[in-house]
Amino acid sequence: MENFNELTEYLGTLLGQLSEAELRKLEIGVARKLRVSQKARITRQQNPDGSQYVPRKTVLRDKKNKIKNKMFNVIKNAKYMRIDRTAQGTAIGFVGRVAFIARVHQYGLRDRVALYGPNVQYSRRELLGFTDEDLAMIENDILNSISSK
Repeated sequence: MENFNELTEYLGTLLGQLSEAELRKLEIGVARKLRVSQKARITRQQNPDGSQYVPRKTVLRDKKNKIKNKMFNVIKNAKYMRIDRTAQGTAIGFVGRVAFIARVHQYGLRDRVALYGPNVQYSRRELLGFTDEDLAMIENDILNSISSK
């Protein structure tokens, strides 16, 4: 996160030169690329630092002994991973019940397995986060946008 703060300070003054329409176009473009990057990382079952997710305790396997479905196979789709543009900027996040499930895994919180089931401490699996490649992509997109102006 320290790298992101440095990037924000470095590029903050440059972004002030863009008009509102140019800034909106840049933000949405970067957010779409980030969403694709996050989706690919979730598919690979990796945290932003490159480490693998902690595996499930129970794994569902088919007749050929292959894992049936990986964790977070559905929530990584655009239907649940949404791009929101606010006055402060653009954000990528989850919606609805999926947002609660994602938060439990993102921070390693406690939750019930079923409605009246036991409380379980989930392992930390960072679904959303910046990799070094993401930060480099953001910097390149901003610099390309400013230099083409």
